[in-house]
Amino acid sequence: MKRAFTLLCLLGLLISASVIRGQDLSKFDLSTNEGVNAAREAVTGKPVDDRSKRCVRRDDSLAKVVMVGNFAYDYGCRLEGAFIGSRYLTARDKDLSKAALEELGWKAANQKQREALSAAWVAKGLLGFSEVLSEKPEDFGSHPFQTTQVITRVNGETVVTLWVRLPSGRSRGRTYQLREYKFSSDGDFAGYNTLENFPKAKTESGTDFSL
Repeated sequence: MKRAFTLLCLLGLLISASVIRGQDLSKFDLSTNEGVNAAREAVTGKPVDDRSKRCVRRDDSLAKVVMVGNFAYDYGCRLEGAFIGSRYLTARDKDLSKAALEELGWKAANQKQREALSAAWVAKGLLGFSEVLSEKPEDFGSHPFQTTQVITRVNGETVVTLWVRLPSGRSRGRTYQLREYKFSSDGDFAGYNTLENFPKAKTESGTDFSL
């Protein structure tokens, strides 16, 4: 009985995902936040709360792509999905990155262009609600720092390496991570690795120390 219930739940999720992916959203004006939030409500069948309505991000480097998120009190805006052209894909959809990169011209792009596209997609898309570091913070002191770097491996895989500041949430101090994001030659997202954690915390007297 329990197994049958689990299977029914999985089937329901698959059907729901199929409906979301196949829904035509061209009637909504995705150039405005009002249109985006109306489309979100049409997709989910539920109202978007006022704080989450502010979790909408656009960037000139991601034409026809709009990132949306849900608001959490201990996190801020957390990535929920993206409108790509007139389609909507959730953050859990394995084709999210490939669909976005193809919309941005991945298939016809040369190596240098693909490196630029993947860097923009990571910084302004996947990490659109986080703080990607473009310069060394004072917190780092003498700790090594690098700006965003992109390479293409011999197998055609594109690798983006960057520092990101994590939401503080309920923890004290600031936490940074050096991350590596990988994309196949077809634009599929191959996952990410955290290469380094660099936490900073405040003592009771208000000075910083490295953990």
